Amino acid sequence: MDPAAQLRLEPAFGGLLPHAPILIPAVAGERLALCRRSHAACSTLARRCVATAPARLVLVSPHAPRRGRGFGLTHGAHVRGNLDEFAAPTAAVDLPGDPAAAAAVERVAGARGLATWRIQPAALDHGSLVPLWFLAEAGWNGPTLVLSLPDEVTPHALQAFGAALADALAGLAGRPAFVASGDLSHRAAPGAPAGFDPRGARFDRDLTDRIASGRLAELRTIDPGVRAAACEDAIDPLALVCAALGSRTRGAEVLGYEHPFGVGYLAAVLHDGGAP
Repeated sequence: MDPAAQLRLEPAFGGLLPHAPILIPAVAGERLALCRRSHAACSTLARRCVATAPARLVLVSPHAPRRGRGFGLTHGAHVRGNLDEFAAPTAAVDLPGDPAAAAAVERVAGARGLATWRIQPAALDHGSLVPLWFLAEAGWNGPTLVLSLPDEVTPHALQAFGAALADALAGLAGRPAFVASGDLSHRAAPGAPAGFDPRGARFDRDLTDRIASGRLAELRTIDPGVRAAACEDAIDPLALVCAALGSRTRGAEVLGYEHPFGVGYLAAVLHDGGAP
């Protein structure tokens, strides 16, 4: 692989989507009115992603199966599942898999000493399902690769794997889109499921401001203690996607943020490469 490949790669899109099942109407029912702005922001982001006509989509989910120090990759002909565990079996996703991309990522990552493993075909986790539901609703039906994080995740590993991911996909035809799945603080307001901590709301404001101003490289400098207090699961998927995007932040924009149930939901464009 040409070491300059990542520099030549112009991704079609990069974004962050929350993964709370309640953002999907079949799960929320009447409660959708309480998070309608987040639902609308997710729909807008999904439409913008699809409008860039990516050749493939890579989704990083913090809830996909994890194993040791390796990054998991789906290899099947399909990525599919539904939200039956949330009493919404009709909220379903069935998209083509991307074995070619998975194999390319394995080769490049392996050559750089980065461990990978193959996620066995199974129903998708909700961290994958919710963002993919919005993307499918917006018209996405292309090759889709889901990535999981290691149990033992480090900033260096995320940066290195993101670069390997970008270089691997640069060797395939077409521009990829990268989407990070993650919720912000689970302690953003009184009554939050993980309990309230004032540092949760501050974390959400800080992260939202950094993304809105395109300061993606600064995500790695957020205090680990504040992250832990916030009880978030967005930074690691974001760090991997930002590494794959390199320094590209064209069109970075916060489309919506709210915490109606004490959990921060942020839908944000990290990079918009525009229509081909």
